[in-house]
Amino acid sequence: MAGKTSSRVIASAALMTALVYVMTSISIRMPPPLGVWHIGDVASFVAGILFGPVVGAFACGVGATLFDVWNPLWGSSFITWAPATLVIRSVMGLLLGRYRRLIKRNTVLSDLGVMIAAHLWKNLVYFLYDYYLFGAVAYLDLATFFLLTAVDIAVTIPLLGAIRKALGREYIM
Repeated sequence: MAGKTSSRVIASAALMTALVYVMTSISIRMPPPLGVWHIGDVASFVAGILFGPVVGAFACGVGATLFDVWNPLWGSSFITWAPATLVIRSVMGLLLGRYRRLIKRNTVLSDLGVMIAAHLWKNLVYFLYDYYLFGAVAYLDLATFFLLTAVDIAVTIPLLGAIRKALGREYIM
């Protein structure tokens, strides 16, 4: 039936949204405007790459926004970022899912390329949002963004390999 969303897609989106939220909640608070260091992007990468653009966009956007709106560790202290997070992270998940098969002959290289592109998008737009909110102090973001990008990618590449090996296939959806 055209136009209907399967229960598998809904369940996958809910599961990955929860995973993005929980992994974003595993965080270390930084001085403003740096926000927090977290591993939520690892879950975002997995959601977008393994589950595709629909689940990826929903899970990345909603999971990260839930963290900004309410988190038991930090309360609602990141609510200022919630509107931007919903847009930025949803587009990130969409990019990850849409372009995950860019290099058909090399899955790892394709994953690496799409993760770098998605993180460049995320980092640039968060920088612009922080610059709008805080002015020139937002340049401090750049010092941490790219270090965290490298860590997220370094963790995700072997994780994707292990998941694919366990499942016996490249993608879930």
